[in-house]
Amino acid sequence: MKSPVTHAAAVIVGGGSGNRYGGDKLTALIAGKPVIAWTMQAFQAVPSIESIVLVVPQGREEEFHSISRSAGISKLIAIVTGGSTRHESVSKGLLALPTAIELVAIHDAARPLVSPELIGRCLQVASQSGASAAASPVSDTLHQVDQEGCAVRTIDRSGLWAMQTPQVFPATGLKNLLETQLPGTPTDEVSVALSAGWRIPFVENHEPNLKITWPSDIKVAEALLQARSA
Repeated sequence: MKSPVTHAAAVIVGGGSGNRYGGDKLTALIAGKPVIAWTMQAFQAVPSIESIVLVVPQGREEEFHSISRSAGISKLIAIVTGGSTRHESVSKGLLALPTAIELVAIHDAARPLVSPELIGRCLQVASQSGASAAASPVSDTLHQVDQEGCAVRTIDRSGLWAMQTPQVFPATGLKNLLETQLPGTPTDEVSVALSAGWRIPFVENHEPNLKITWPSDIKVAEALLQARSA
């Protein structure tokens, strides 16, 4: 019998510059609705998510409050300004959570295709194992290239997984971990947890969980959402 997930929250991280996109991807419209609205509504629909904290670029808090109100996001409790790095942004989001929160799901704001079902599975695994992360086994052939962009060797893809979000952790444990000196420049919270010796079970996901990076991704996301609702 599955144990119930209690006192869970989400920190949705959208404090980046959007340089590769060439503008503000979080307010770009997918089927008439901003990217960030789709993302927040997925977490709003998960019963065990009690609170949502949104991390945004400085000076745009009221803009995102307006989007949240229009999208009917009643679980949003705070919008905070992001930091100079992802982990500074996550740390600021964690500080805004209620002290009673036990599990926190960290999610990329630019992943609007995340489903409530995937969020729920990640929370369930974390409630049993202490942590979890959405991921998919790598299916493409991988090659390493030289400085001129030419293939030099094939990488064995067995055992390789492509990381996604949400990534779920004990809220207090992650907060304390991010306050320590981090080695290198980790690109996600699993990287940080691994450096501290944590064991992170992966939650396999085969559904589209695209991260909006390029303008063309908007049309792809729109087609996938329309297919999902057909």
